[in-house]
Amino acid sequence: MARETRGAQPLSRSLKVYQRIAVAFVFMTFFLLLAVLYLSISRATITIIANPRVISVDTEVQAVANPANDGELSGIVSKQSFNTQEVITLPTDGGTAVEEKAGGTVTIINESGSSQALVATTRLLSKDGVLFRIDSAVNVPSKGQVDVIAHADKAGLSGEIGPTQFTIPGLPESMQKTIYAVSVESMKGGVSYKRVLTQKDIDDAVSSVSTSQLEKAKAALSAGVDRNVFTGESYTSTVTSQGASAAVGADVGSFTVTLSMDVTAVYYDQNSVKKYALSQLYSRVPDGYAAENVSTDAVQMSVKSADVKKGTATLGVYLEGKAILSEDSAVLNKDRFVGRAPNEVLTLLRASEAVKDASVSFTPFWLERVPTLKDHIKIVITE
Repeated sequence: MARETRGAQPLSRSLKVYQRIAVAFVFMTFFLLLAVLYLSISRATITIIANPRVISVDTEVQAVANPANDGELSGIVSKQSFNTQEVITLPTDGGTAVEEKAGGTVTIINESGSSQALVATTRLLSKDGVLFRIDSAVNVPSKGQVDVIAHADKAGLSGEIGPTQFTIPGLPESMQKTIYAVSVESMKGGVSYKRVLTQKDIDDAVSSVSTSQLEKAKAALSAGVDRNVFTGESYTSTVTSQGASAAVGADVGSFTVTLSMDVTAVYYDQNSVKKYALSQLYSRVPDGYAAENVSTDAVQMSVKSADVKKGTATLGVYLEGKAILSEDSAVLNKDRFVGRAPNEVLTLLRASEAVKDASVSFTPFWLERVPTLKDHIKIVITE
């Protein structure tokens, strides 16, 4: 009887279907894992080089005794008139040496109980015995002092003495201890180099005397002001009259400048001004921008008007700073960039005047488009 031989049995149709499903599942899982990995590590960094924009505030504040409104601050307003004379020695270049009478400013002090009138040419005798005479008549008030120009009695270098104290020989000896003169600067001009006086010489001299007088005025006006409270100061000055002892074209080595000026001072709390200026500047920052490192030390102040009787003043306040693009700007809305190629992103950004330049980088580096997840987009802003 013949034997029956059995071979491998073919898979049933149902088993083949299951096998294909399993393989498909494995592939789907693999690709899903790749997708998850891609989404988790894909990053885009957009670096913006911002184009700074200048912002400024030019406003006013009111300095008043009792501030009550916005734009007002506590302040002190003071005004005073000042008169001065100063001997100006011309540069030696191009001049001819000639002996002159050295001169300078002296302060006559009266410590007595009554005023004292002194005529022009009143003698002043230095401690070293050098004789000087005052140029003009003065009346020195009791317990007061007066500045006046004095010149040596004799021409030459002997009159060029340093700061010293003078007696007034023409007064009774008993009065010479309470009425006397002092100089705080050296006498000059014992030898001068004469040349033709020009208008520029006079203008330069007036400017120099005005500057020095303003510094003296600041010291006088600030006396009695509590500078721990009123830490800020602003001044305005007006020359009310000026004159020179020599005319343009005269052949001189030195001349005297006479100057009168009014100086107005306003003292205020500087920190209050800075805070006000900063708040006003921030209110002027355009939408989509942010103020960048504004220094309140750059605040500029000026006196625009002052009423001494009312004790009020209007101060001009100017502050300048920079603003750059901020992350919340519509230009940097991440919805504009998702799924785009780098060149598309750059085209969008460079179209804005707030952007000077930009670049795009990816993680991993082989990515070619910005991720579709906005939290995977990082924006960095630099100047």
